[in-house]
Amino acid sequence: MKRLTALAAALVLSACGGGGGDGTTTTPTTASAEGFWSGTTSNGTQASLAILENGETWGLYGNSSSVKGAVYGMTSTSGTTLSGSGTGFNFVTRTSGSGTFTGSVSTKGTINFNVSDGTQFTGTYDTSYDQPASLANLAGSYTGWAVTGTTSPQTTTVVVDVNGNISSSFVSGSLTCTTSGTATPRASGKNIYNLQLTFTGNFCALGSGTVVTGVATYDSVNRQLIAMGLNSAKSDGLIFLGTR
Repeated sequence: MKRLTALAAALVLSACGGGGGDGTTTTPTTASAEGFWSGTTSNGTQASLAILENGETWGLYGNSSSVKGAVYGMTSTSGTTLSGSGTGFNFVTRTSGSGTFTGSVSTKGTINFNVSDGTQFTGTYDTSYDQPASLANLAGSYTGWAVTGTTSPQTTTVVVDVNGNISSSFVSGSLTCTTSGTATPRASGKNIYNLQLTFTGNFCALGSGTVVTGVATYDSVNRQLIAMGLNSAKSDGLIFLGTR
């Protein structure tokens, strides 16, 4: 995704009165990590992440030509420290693994954290998150590729109508897979949508009847739809990147 990868959360800043001896204290101010963040990792890969208002975090990492992996996790904070855990999906090795992280963040500023595998991430806030969600803007036909945790990228076309209904289909002789679902603006009103998709057919990588839930966003500059979702066990899922 242009934005979306590892993990993050909110930073609590506190201060107390001093020097003057008047006993005055300052009410702690909580910084927010909600939003899109883009940056690089210590491994030299580009990384993007989306942190929702409830701490749920979705992310992608890779380079200018390909996506190498994805991350899903949850975050929490204590004082000026953020911490959490999540699962990483490596598209190169077709493996997944869990990890933890710690770091700090400033509201709509910068974010930094260390992952338990030794990877570090440094990023800055992406203001496109503050654009209002609009199903009218999201509607269109997008051609791009889809990938799961166990399959290589496949070219596909996804259609979103003005009501947020999503559809896609693959038919090759007796092999079929259709996708149907919805994109719904979140209550935050920001440029991110709740995503739900159902797969039906004998050629679906995730299995017929599988339902994935996740998030989607629209990059108006590049006219790109970015969607991520996981199955109920959060053991596999789907990523779609397409342009119109």
